[in-house]
Amino acid sequence: MGEQMRVAVIGSSSGGGWGHDIDELFIGLPGLTVVAAADDTEAGLAAACRRHGLPGSAGFLDWRKLLEATRPEIVAVCSRHIDRHAEVAVAAVAAGARGIFMEKPFVRTLAEADAVVAACRTANTKLGLALVNRHCPTIAAVAGLVADGKLGRLLELRARGKEDARGGGEDLWVLGPHVLDLMVHFGGVPQWCTAVVTTAGRPVTPSDFAPGPEGLPPIAGDAIAATFGLADGCTGSFASVREAGFKQPNFGLTLLGTKGEIHIRPDHIPQAYFRAAPAWRMNRPYPWVPVGPEGPDPDLSEKGVDRSAARASWGRLAVADLVDAIQTDREPETGMFAGLALTEMNTAIYAASLSGRRVAWPLDRGLLPAVLAS
Repeated sequence: MGEQMRVAVIGSSSGGGWGHDIDELFIGLPGLTVVAAADDTEAGLAAACRRHGLPGSAGFLDWRKLLEATRPEIVAVCSRHIDRHAEVAVAAVAAGARGIFMEKPFVRTLAEADAVVAACRTANTKLGLALVNRHCPTIAAVAGLVADGKLGRLLELRARGKEDARGGGEDLWVLGPHVLDLMVHFGGVPQWCTAVVTTAGRPVTPSDFAPGPEGLPPIAGDAIAATFGLADGCTGSFASVREAGFKQPNFGLTLLGTKGEIHIRPDHIPQAYFRAAPAWRMNRPYPWVPVGPEGPDPDLSEKGVDRSAARASWGRLAVADLVDAIQTDREPETGMFAGLALTEMNTAIYAASLSGRRVAWPLDRGLLPAVLAS
């Protein structure tokens, strides 16, 4: 990686902690040195300094003072709660950061997303999101199968949330980013959206909205059924129903083609399975074959695999991708425009349901506030 870049990590023990421990992704990576940490509790700050081998003088209870005092080249926004994501990102840009690595979800609203994107574009600051599943090497193998025509013509992309107690609006925001990001990766950016969001079987109304957990914006609904028209010509769907999951969650994305199908299971090993027949062909058995980094491999198994270690390895690839994007002046693979697309998709789902109409891109920035006000 050549040059050495100084990194500051920012978390919030009073606001959900440090996400999925994404600050630890920076430990031991060539070319990076963590020089400062911020947390809003004494205990949380002391723990962060211990993790990174920092002296007490490199710890800050106020992230603003950290930025002012240290002027890091990369800022890791690690807080699980997202109510400060946009504020910290814009301030990091103003402090001269060349790169920002951020826990997902991205931000709360389109206005916040637009502000972060505008700040980063003006300063040429690169922003990478911790959508680590996209960086799993198996996803590249899946893309190869699609490109080689193993699925034939791609017709549908079907995504579901975990459908546990968070099913519906919370599932969309918290787990949805992983599968919706993969949907856009394989199918292209959205062109339109139709959706129905319900609570106890009836369509939600503006009065059903309430601030979500984890710093989320106002959310509603215990069931979501949404359809997107995607730029590459196929359709994508997202569905989540509260308490509809099993011990093995429904969480995942299925790619359906005219010649075959692939099912992706986020956070798992093997992460994908391939079936050499379309979903509707049942006249004889077609086995599901695990897919690994080298492609389909019937001998792949999750036996003996440390899933946490595997997921962390994907996270380190995401960090390495951000560093390379800074050095080569390109957009990271899961960058701010991926975050913007996800924020637009969430907004469009609610706008389509509340209005009873198909929502088209480019998305009207005043659309959801106008619908809620009506």
